[in-house]
Amino acid sequence: MAFIRGKEVKETAKQEPANPKLWNTITAQAGAKFSKNSPARGHWIHAKYNQMGGQYVKSKKEVDPRFRDYAQEEADKKEEQKKKKVTKPVNKKVIKRGQSFR
Repeated sequence: MAFIRGKEVKETAKQEPANPKLWNTITAQAGAKFSKNSPARGHWIHAKYNQMGGQYVKSKKEVDPRFRDYAQEEADKKEEQKKKKVTKPVNKKVIKRGQSFR
């Protein structure tokens, strides 16, 4: 449970947009209108998505395959893999008998 101003508040379940293509287009439009982390931007995206008939589902598994944005999913997957990749090469020297660890 979270606390807001000392009062206990129930956490709501995270909801995914049922039409990710529509969500991504609206998010792109909002990027031109608002700064990146603006609360007004989030509110505008949510209101515009609802206004255009967007609905929400509990998980990505419930999204209709016709509305999935496969290009965006592939880009997200590649970005995740880049983050996981080790950027520094690991030095793998074999220490022979008689050599020191220095």
